[in-house]
Amino acid sequence: MEMGGDDYITKPFNTTELLKAVACRLKKAEQISKELPPTPKGLNTLIQTAANKDSQESIKEDSNVQKYKKKQEVYLEGHRPSSLYYIIKGKIRTYKRNDEGKELVIGLYNEGDFLGYTALLEQRVYNENAEVLEDAELVIIPREDFESLLFNNLGILHKFIQLLSRNVTEKEEQLLGIAYNSLRKKVSTALLSLYKKYNSSENANYSIDMSRDSLAALTGVAKESLIRTLGDFRDEKLISIKEGLIFVLNRKKLELILN
Repeated sequence: MEMGGDDYITKPFNTTELLKAVACRLKKAEQISKELPPTPKGLNTLIQTAANKDSQESIKEDSNVQKYKKKQEVYLEGHRPSSLYYIIKGKIRTYKRNDEGKELVIGLYNEGDFLGYTALLEQRVYNENAEVLEDAELVIIPREDFESLLFNNLGILHKFIQLLSRNVTEKEEQLLGIAYNSLRKKVSTALLSLYKKYNSSENANYSIDMSRDSLAALTGVAKESLIRTLGDFRDEKLISIKEGLIFVLNRKKLELILN
C-alpha cells in the first residue's frame, strides 16, 4: 500500500474474489473522476465513494452547513486552519493586504469550489484572507476528517493536487498581467474573469456586482484609474453601468483589447 497500491486481498482467494476486488476499485475510480453537483449531496457522494464506510461517517445533507453574510470573513491570514470549506451557495474572494492597507485579490470562488485547502495540505497558517462577496452557505469539513480521507485515498489526493496546480497557474498568469499589462488590459481582464467565473449559464443580462474597491484590488490598479477606465469602456459601448452594476455588452471586443 505504501508503494501506491489501491487495495489488496489475502491468500487464499479465488478468481471471482480477485475480479470483484478489481471491479470495485475501477468503479470507485470512475465515480471519483466524475464531475459532481455543487451540493452537499455531491460532496457526500465523493466522500462515500472514497472513504471506507466502516471507518468514515459520510457528511449528512443537513449537517455541518454554516451560513455567512456578505462581507463576513471566513478565515483570516495568520490563523491556523481547522476545517476545509465547500461552497454550496454564494461567492467568496481571497485577498492579501500590505503594510499600507492596500488589497490584492488573489482568488475567486464559486458554488462547487473547495476553499482553504492549501494551508491544510501544506500544514501551515493561512497566508490570505477569505471574504464573502454575497450571502453564502459552506459545508464545514473538520481537518481530521479531511486528512484521513486525503491520505488514505489516492484518488482524492490526486484531485487536490490538480486543484493546487490549477491555482498556481492562475496566480502566475495574474501576476504576469499585473506586471506587464496596460491599464485597459488589466481592467478588461478583470471584468472578463468575473464574467466567466460567475456567469456559467451565459446569462445575457448578467451583472457584475462588486464594489469599486474590491474590483480595483482584483485588477491591481488604483481605484481612481479603475473608475476612469470603466467610464471609457462605457463610452465605447463595451459595458453599461446601472446603479453601480456592470453589464458586459461586447465581450468579444473586451477580449481583443491590446496592451
